Amino acid sequence: MSKTLEEVEQFIDLRARGYSFDKISQQIGVSKPVLIKWERIHRERIEQERGFEVQAILEKYNLMRLSRIEAFSFLLECVLSELKKRGESLSSLSTEKLLSLGLSLEERLSQDTRLDLLPEIESVFEAERAQSVTID
Repeated sequence: MSKTLEEVEQFIDLRARGYSFDKISQQIGVSKPVLIKWERIHRERIEQERGFEVQAILEKYNLMRLSRIEAFSFLLECVLSELKKRGESLSSLSTEKLLSLGLSLEERLSQDTRLDLLPEIESVFEAERAQSVTID
């Protein structure tokens, strides 16, 4: 692959990951006006690559969320099993503590199973982008 094609590929990758024209220019040694021209020419591909980046972050987030749900489920099973072994129930808890426990469990379950994830995912995407910029 020629140097120019390699530079274009690098540009598309970096631009899709959210890098600025100035940062890309410094990194690959191509002037900002040329990069702006490449942006117009390759806009559709950049957007497609950006979509792949977001999709990868979504998949990573969902795997982390699934792991959390599995971990909490396992811990809950252990707690319930231990309570059963002891022959105890939650009846010794005060109404206030029992209500607090119920609300806490309901809130956590709601957090891990909600569908309105876009704002949280956007913050994950921004954090990943910031991390990749500081690595350079």
